[in-house]
Amino acid sequence: MKLRRFLRPEAICVELQTRAIPDEKVGDSFDPESRQNMNRVRDSVLSEITMLFENTGLVSNATRLHRDLANREKKASTAIGKGVAVPHLRTLQVKSFIMAFARSAEGVPFHAPDDEPVHLFFAMLAPPYDDRTYLKVYKDLALLLLDPEHFETFMQAETPDEILRNMELF
Repeated sequence: MKLRRFLRPEAICVELQTRAIPDEKVGDSFDPESRQNMNRVRDSVLSEITMLFENTGLVSNATRLHRDLANREKKASTAIGKGVAVPHLRTLQVKSFIMAFARSAEGVPFHAPDDEPVHLFFAMLAPPYDDRTYLKVYKDLALLLLDPEHFETFMQAETPDEILRNMELF
């Protein structure tokens, strides 16, 4: 399946603003591994991903979408390990299947099963009735991105156009 057709340039972020340790001054008691910080990071990443989806013009309500993504993530982490997460949701906030891509060069904690930071986020939204596309894309992405060579291809891309070219390979 050609995954590129689901990803638009305006839904690509080659460097997330979210950091594991906030840029603002933190006290001596700050613990980057604390539950509070992990939740802050997760919510911040999901806010940035929501904005990417909103940039496509295909989201009916960004506030509801962010809430739905956060609730989905609280149920079970969408991180699959080896530096990759695939936040995904079936929602009434979109009418067709769409994707977003975000990257964090330094990596952020995202409750991954291997406890490693996540660098690549391939987010997916589908309407509730679109199980076929949703499951096929999820499976294809998971299999491809667990290959270290494909992971590096996305880590080295510097522009949205390079990300799109890389997606054309799949």
